[in-house]
Amino acid sequence: MNYEHWCYDIFGKEPNSDPVMVGLLDETYALSKDVMLDYIDRALIDPDIHTLFTKEQIGIGLQIIYSNSCSNIPFCYIQARDEYRRIKAIKNLRFLYLNFFEKYCFAPVNRVGYNLDDGAIGYLCYMLWDIFVLFPGNASKSMIYAAVGVMRSAMNSTNDNCIVSAIHGLGHWASDVPAAVEALKAWLRSPSTENKAVHQYAEHAKTGCIQ
Repeated sequence: MNYEHWCYDIFGKEPNSDPVMVGLLDETYALSKDVMLDYIDRALIDPDIHTLFTKEQIGIGLQIIYSNSCSNIPFCYIQARDEYRRIKAIKNLRFLYLNFFEKYCFAPVNRVGYNLDDGAIGYLCYMLWDIFVLFPGNASKSMIYAAVGVMRSAMNSTNDNCIVSAIHGLGHWASDVPAAVEALKAWLRSPSTENKAVHQYAEHAKTGCIQ
């Protein structure tokens, strides 16, 4: 299965589809974990995706990639051939923020929580680190460091949704990863938004008790 065929299988679903219920081609599931990561990394920087598919289709496709309730694809991030490949893929999640969440997630953040205004991609932006298979208990120190780096970078965004996504993830990791707490403290000393709701969420996230 070539990359273009894979893209249409992932992102070409009907806009109103439930990503939990959609099926994928056998050829997609037959790809090796390393090839799957290669295709995902390519998709995260592929400008053609934004012209070939709608915002909602893109959101559905990204949920298929990153939610293990939708497919087994996310397990590539913890089961690929070697740690170097896993770390590279984790670091490339910065492009998920830069090229997708920054582009499509603009719902006002008046209170922290999933807002329906941005549809499937808005859900993923807020819930990414909640539904993603990677967590401290199944990741090496280097993988954890790479993931915290992605979240730290996302907090430098001027997009409140991206910032909240990263805070949400760091809050879930705070009890097990001191670097997550340090990232939150550093951001609070010099926040990238004036939104008080986001500031309060970051303060709460430092405790590790987060919604």
